[in-house]
Amino acid sequence: MVTKLSETDQSGRGSDISRRTLLRTGTGIVAAASGGFSLLTAQTAHAVVDPSQYFVFEGDGDDPVVRKTLHQPYWAMQSFAFDHVHGHIYFVQTKPGSSTGDLWVSRTDFSGNVLGSMALHSFDHGSSIGIQPDTSGSPYIWLAGDYRSLSSGTAPNSHTICRIKYQDGGLLDYHTSAGITEFKIGLSDFLDCPRPSIDPYTNMLLLRYMGTTSPWRLALFHLSDVIARGINDSTKPQAKRALPTNAQLGLSESDLFQGVTSYGQYAYLSYGGGPATPSDPARPSYLVRLDMNQTGGQYNEKFPTTAGNSLPGREPQGMAIWRSSSGPRLAFGFSSKIAVNPDEFQATVFYKSDLAG
Repeated sequence: MVTKLSETDQSGRGSDISRRTLLRTGTGIVAAASGGFSLLTAQTAHAVVDPSQYFVFEGDGDDPVVRKTLHQPYWAMQSFAFDHVHGHIYFVQTKPGSSTGDLWVSRTDFSGNVLGSMALHSFDHGSSIGIQPDTSGSPYIWLAGDYRSLSSGTAPNSHTICRIKYQDGGLLDYHTSAGITEFKIGLSDFLDCPRPSIDPYTNMLLLRYMGTTSPWRLALFHLSDVIARGINDSTKPQAKRALPTNAQLGLSESDLFQGVTSYGQYAYLSYGGGPATPSDPARPSYLVRLDMNQTGGQYNEKFPTTAGNSLPGREPQGMAIWRSSSGPRLAFGFSSKIAVNPDEFQATVFYKSDLAG
């Protein structure tokens, strides 16, 4: 049984760290530039995203997770996110060709070793998630939900986002289980297909969705505002903008959206596709950076990445910001296959750590 958002839940308030000093240092243990207030309580009071640094796509990085088999080896990894407080990664897997919206969530350490899992029914494809750490040790997972057809003859899709509490060995059905907080999308330009992500440095929720005024759009909210008041125009998104089309990005129609995340002022997206079989050569994949203070088809950078080119059946899947002990990291993932058994999948994660601006 889904809980509709009607109560005021303040569990996310007090951790909205959104001033520019934070984003230029990568920590929250600094004082605000004016008034002497701690950044741990400072709030942005205007509808423009504060300037921040950005990740350098050509810069240094690493691959902390390489060819790891997740809980269900026959389901493909779609996205992931980090619980930096307790040292875990949460991966979401879906069954290839499935139209049920069923997912597996795998909890791993920072090297991708599986520590636990959870089953979800009737949620979505799992192409983007956000993690909200909790002092209990079990975080909240934000993801798309309500996977169903809205009318006869139409393909099933997700129509809301929701927040659930992760539980090792747990099982939730979106339409029948308790413990699911649903956030219906009340934006005037919203059509369907929402995808959430959370910036662990600013505690901002980024929402990618199919829009009425352009094919795809982004909206950025304070997470605490969403928890308290839902997702609608009166919640006053920090920023909204259209996504460039594939043509504007210089991509082909087969270069599919594969992940989204944000760090401060910038949104990051992953595009690409996978080869038909493990023996086929890797297809190009791309990292894209957008300024949330810009509009329309503008973008700042498109970078063709060769990371993981040797992985059999390589396909880009998922992006997330990793709040690590050494500073912020832009993580991006790939699903691949086991050459000797092409029905089995593995997960690999790379990251970039150089910042500029």
